[in-house]
Amino acid sequence: MIDDELDKFSSNVFQFLGIDKEVKGLLVKKHSNNLQILGDYSFPNTVKSWSELLNSKVLQNVTETLLQYLKKDIDSLLQESKSWALPIKKVIEIKDRVHIFLERPLAIRTALSQSVITNENILNNLNKGISLVEHESLNSSCVTSLRLRYTVNVIKNLYLLNEKCSDIKPKVFVTTRSTSKCEESRVILCGAVLNAKTGTKESSISAEELISIRQDELTLIAQHKYGVRVSTDSKWKEFIAHLGESAVAFELLQIRPSSSIKIQFDASSGSSKGAAFILYNCARLETIIRTFNEKVNEGSYPVLPDLDEIQISLLTHEDEWCLVFNYILGLPALLKICVEVSNERCEFRPHLICAYLSSMVKVFSQYYRKVRILTEPRKHLLPVMFARIYMLKSLNDTLKTCLRILNIKSVSQMYFYFLLQSLILRV
Repeated sequence: MIDDELDKFSSNVFQFLGIDKEVKGLLVKKHSNNLQILGDYSFPNTVKSWSELLNSKVLQNVTETLLQYLKKDIDSLLQESKSWALPIKKVIEIKDRVHIFLERPLAIRTALSQSVITNENILNNLNKGISLVEHESLNSSCVTSLRLRYTVNVIKNLYLLNEKCSDIKPKVFVTTRSTSKCEESRVILCGAVLNAKTGTKESSISAEELISIRQDELTLIAQHKYGVRVSTDSKWKEFIAHLGESAVAFELLQIRPSSSIKIQFDASSGSSKGAAFILYNCARLETIIRTFNEKVNEGSYPVLPDLDEIQISLLTHEDEWCLVFNYILGLPALLKICVEVSNERCEFRPHLICAYLSSMVKVFSQYYRKVRILTEPRKHLLPVMFARIYMLKSLNDTLKTCLRILNIKSVSQMYFYFLLQSLILRV
């Protein structure tokens, strides 16, 4: 069971309003951007918006706001939220909507504490489960078969992480053939890989050749950034080989499985930048955390205190809240929407994890450029550094967990991250 604190918060708001039904849609909307202005959540304060849930036949003539109609007010919402895991700091009204701002320090502490449990549960589920996912025979070396293999392996992981998959009887069958039928199975279609120039299914370039093309592309990028020694250094070549495979996996997974995907088959297309950017930022996080630990071991920094002793209120940068609220707290919600299982539908959406990671590292990268995380070991600077290290450890674990679900090795797992250590802090 993976607890979703964001979902619990939405449920708390519905309960406050006296609505216990399972509600679909965005009546209680979580925001992702402009959180300082719009708040973290909002809901419409008009009776009309909620008419289907209020079970009343006289709502057409109601001129009151929703809160007035329900005989509720903002003060009672603030008071009731004090017992919630994510309490509310303030509530304002903007154009017929109630906008909710969470008590950030308390929410961040909850997020960092829950993140440890969440990531452990995910990894445990991945390591000890049997997913009833089968696929068509993989006897071809074409790139569409490579996409099928990547897709099947991620679907197996998502199957293990979603409780609703127990309702799938008896198994899931993944295929590239739209006409395929498998008795007593839920069929998942994996779309073909198309050549972006011709628009037709690629059959002349093999899976191995595509990986080689992406490795060449990454070699060119690394040569431009770090020098010609990349092409001759054996450890760099090994690193590029792993990175090329990861880039191809990410490229083939970032589009909805049932849709075909167009690929540029040349070493100058820039197609590897998405995966490379994620893994380079993974290296940044690993470097920061390892450097901090090394300084602790050599006595330059004190030992990181327990979370209860961390001054979470010092995490006041807007990017810090965005990283916690949208990504560390948002992981359970992400995994939930990656699988849809019902009598009418069975769909897996690994591409949403790719989008989530791309968005996460974009925010982290801009935060990294603005904020100096590892500081001088001066007493007045240590508390904020400790708070940031705790946050980045949770972010790093979240990132690596997502890569594990995608079956992509993180930089730390490749054992080559030390090659970037002297360089990545300047990227």
